[in-house]
Parts: sequence; structure tokens; C-alpha cells
Amino acid sequence: MNETKYRYRAVFSKNGDMRFIGHLDLQQLLERALRRSGLPLRYSQGFSPKVRLNLASALPLGFTSSAEMMDFWLEQPMEPSLIQQQLNSALPTGIRILSVTEVSNDFPSLQASLKAAEYKVSFKAGVDVSAVCANLEELLNEPNLIVTRRNKQFDLKPLVEALQWEEDKLYLRLSNRPEASARPDELLALLGLAPEQYDIQRIGLYYS
Repeated sequence: MNETKYRYRAVFSKNGDMRFIGHLDLQQLLERALRRSGLPLRYSQGFSPKVRLNLASALPLGFTSSAEMMDFWLEQPMEPSLIQQQLNSALPTGIRILSVTEVSNDFPSLQASLKAAEYKVSFKAGVDVSAVCANLEELLNEPNLIVTRRNKQFDLKPLVEALQWEEDKLYLRLSNRPEASARPDELLALLGLAPEQYDIQRIGLYYS
């Protein structure tokens, strides 16, 4: 039986209270929305069919995003604008479908082909941004940036692919491969900054 059918890729935003929804809860939320949407969904085979759905890298709790992605499959082709409309009607406030495109079934999964992610860091009132800029420049001159995650140490420095300032906003492009990924809050923690001193938005995902 042909398992492929029609594959669509949606870019969606995650804002407001939805920034506190974890990855597994988000997947369940999206599955429910797909079921409610009335779209001709493609389901997995077996005794307990499930919506065929593939998400990109998990977004850390507290981060917002304008660049999340999911792939899903339909039994028949549809206009992307109609898919977008029906999905948005089924989703809660805080999750908005920004675009939908049909993609080839030959493409690898989102997670398998993800290479990097881009983030925008906005600093709260009271943070001396000029001092952050100077401290970050000094920090990046260090030979290694060792951080601990899940009781394991690794070097963050080679995972920082690009960095730039635009006025008082910091833009970071970080490696996001399955074997080597970095988080912007880890870099900010090395500067002595606490989560309540900034907001982080994921603004781009890059694939091979």
C-alpha cells in the first residue's frame, strides 16, 4: 500500500501562554487540531492509527517562535491557503499557521535534516546592553566555552555559527544538529544573565 500520499509543510508561530507548552504537549495539541480541522488526513497503518505528523526541533520552554515547522500528510491534494485557514480555525490562541507548502516525499524528516537555528534575544529594562556586548566579545575570545547539560560537559564555542547586533537586539545562529546542538540561554548564562532579564524568540530553522 502506498504510504506517501501528499506531504505538506507548515510554518507556525508559538507565542503568549503557548510558550510554556512542552514539545510532547505541543505535538498532542497539533494532532488534535489536525483531527478537528476536517482535512483529509493520512493516518499510520496498524491497530492504532495515528495522524502522520513530523515536527522539527523542540523549542525550549519559555521561548517564543515565528519559525516552527511541522510536516503532515493528506489523502488528497488541497490548496495550501485552504489548509492554512482550516488549521488556524482549529488551533488555540498563541499558535498560528503562517504558511503551508506542498513538499516532496523524498525530503528527509525535519529533525534529521535540521542543521541550525537562529534566535533573537531582546533584553529587559535595566540590562546594560553595551556591557553585555562587551562581555560577550570577551567571552568569545576564550578558547572554550564549557557548559553542563544533563550532567555532561561540552564546548559551546564551536556551535556558535554566527552572531550580530542590531541596535539592542542580539541575533544568534547556533548549531542544532542531533549530535551537536546549542541553546542561546546557555550562552547568556555564561555572561551571568538570568532568564528574567531577556526574551528569546526563534526566528529561523535551517536545513540541509
